[in-house]
Amino acid sequence: MVLRLGEALGIPLREQNRLLEAAGLPTAYPEVALEDADLAPFRAAIDQLLTAHMPYPAVVVDEHWNVLLANRASATFFGDALVGSNLAHRYFADPAAAEAIVNWPQVAWAGMDRLRHQLALRPFDDKLRELAMLAEQATVGLPRPSPPTEGLVVCPWFRVDGQVIRMIGMAARFDITVAVTLEELRVELLYPLDSDAERFFREAGTTKPANH
Repeated sequence: MVLRLGEALGIPLREQNRLLEAAGLPTAYPEVALEDADLAPFRAAIDQLLTAHMPYPAVVVDEHWNVLLANRASATFFGDALVGSNLAHRYFADPAAAEAIVNWPQVAWAGMDRLRHQLALRPFDDKLRELAMLAEQATVGLPRPSPPTEGLVVCPWFRVDGQVIRMIGMAARFDITVAVTLEELRVELLYPLDSDAERFFREAGTTKPANH
């Protein structure tokens, strides 16, 4: 009954496990590290996606916005110390982020909305609540901007060496999984929005070593 209710309501697998535990029942969905042997085929698929996405940036984050993997091109915008960091902290706790992102108000409010949505699905997740509070503090006094009229999808436009590099964001996920770890993975893919951004990546090259 608990599992049927969770499925009917679209409750995330981690929260369904918590409901089962609260009912005195064993959990139903495994949670293992991405490096676990059982997830090797899925990790291989992710690695192929990151490599195939070159020369454009791609990162893999978990439910708490922790960066688990990244391709070489990601260093262009995020630096070499990206893996192991937290994107929410990078965006909302570092004032330099607002200076480096041209459309900061749109990005900040979009991030806030995403965190609020995640928290609504996982109301007992203390880490998500902490990140949502961090986003709220960063957006205090920041007027909510109008919907984007250019680009249609909210994605950071970066300042790099005096240039504005405009990007499109897309997310890839595993669908209909019964593993908590896989359900919570999100592959963030960035694509050039215009010919200037396309030229920037084609000309920049990616000679730095991989960090995934």
